[in-house]
Amino acid sequence: MKKIILFIAIAFAAISCEQFDQVKGTDMVENISMGIEITLKKDDNVPAPESYKVKLNNYAENIEVIKSVEAGDVVKIDDIIPGIYTISISGESNDGTFTYNFNGNLSNINLLEDNKVMPLEMQAAKSGNILFKEIYYCGSKIGGKTNYFRDQYYELYNNSSKVQYLDGLCIGNIYPTTTSQVIYVWDRPNYEDYVYLQTIWQVPGTPGVDKKYPLNPGESVIIAQMADNHQREALNPDSPVNLRCAEFETYLRTTANTTDNENSINMYMAYWYTKSKTQAQWMVTINGGAFVIFYPESEIDPNTYVVDPKYTSNKAKDIPISWIVDAVELMLNESKITQKRMPAVLDAGATWVGGTYLAKSVSRKIKEVTADGRVIYQDTNNSLEDFQVNDTPVLRRDGAGIPSWNTWAN
Repeated sequence: MKKIILFIAIAFAAISCEQFDQVKGTDMVENISMGIEITLKKDDNVPAPESYKVKLNNYAENIEVIKSVEAGDVVKIDDIIPGIYTISISGESNDGTFTYNFNGNLSNINLLEDNKVMPLEMQAAKSGNILFKEIYYCGSKIGGKTNYFRDQYYELYNNSSKVQYLDGLCIGNIYPTTTSQVIYVWDRPNYEDYVYLQTIWQVPGTPGVDKKYPLNPGESVIIAQMADNHQREALNPDSPVNLRCAEFETYLRTTANTTDNENSINMYMAYWYTKSKTQAQWMVTINGGAFVIFYPESEIDPNTYVVDPKYTSNKAKDIPISWIVDAVELMLNESKITQKRMPAVLDAGATWVGGTYLAKSVSRKIKEVTADGRVIYQDTNNSLEDFQVNDTPVLRRDGAGIPSWNTWAN
């Protein structure tokens, strides 16, 4: 592991928090420094970043400072009002075949003490070939009054230049299912090398063997909570989406308002946090969950799980971080950023629509468009940087293609 020390110079006024507004813009400051000792956790064949992007956010005071520095350089940022900050550091390297993202963050750091040095481990993760392109999770309103949340969906996109196969691909949500001050310490060796999932849904098939569901470059698929036309009268005429075209759905059983789309492919419930399977649908929180997609390298045993000795009722499935293809953390709003659930190597930030039942979505920002018109999306493993908020969710935004095996999309 390689260690690098960055120093951040912070201008500090010797005043109380209550006096912040009174001293903004004054010259009565004296400098203090903060050091960040970075440890790079990576394979020997993965090159180290040549530069880093450092971001400091004081959400309470609406302060943001961004600095790009060469690895090993001294970072000096002046005129920062003291307070509690979230610090994120990211870097990128390329070995000629793969792009690797390095991410790390520090939450709730009180920048008052001079010459403070804090350790930070940054781990390398490959930029995903398949990624979360758009997520609609916050729900909508019926007639502006009644809450409706069955129209959630997740769009996955082939961001690479080669065909990818979805057979056996899994999607799951991380404990805790909503942002919380509770910190789980799961009972397993090397627990920091895993994510801990409440539920796992899997596309039928075996990864690396079956090739029934190819996804060409620039194509996307929709995973619907319920693959129905949510705009029909019996559901929610004010819903922003018709999901009859979805390639996959997380269907469990039929109720009065839950029907099995005869075309959409039912995903397999590979793991459920309780042995009871009577829930009508996979209804994740409208406050924003933390999601991963991955290809399992061995069969998922639904009868094995881990627990936190303090919270034994929560039964999580431990999945190695090395299996993860892409990840995104969603939150209610920016005030929850200090309650991150996702390991920084997978998502150093988070994204949000700012409320519930707003009928808004989040989607990735475009990085570039190739000569043949294929969109390549930004993927730095930092959702705060990579995603934008949309007033209305749009299926296959930016002209994403429909896979040829979806014969019911139109």
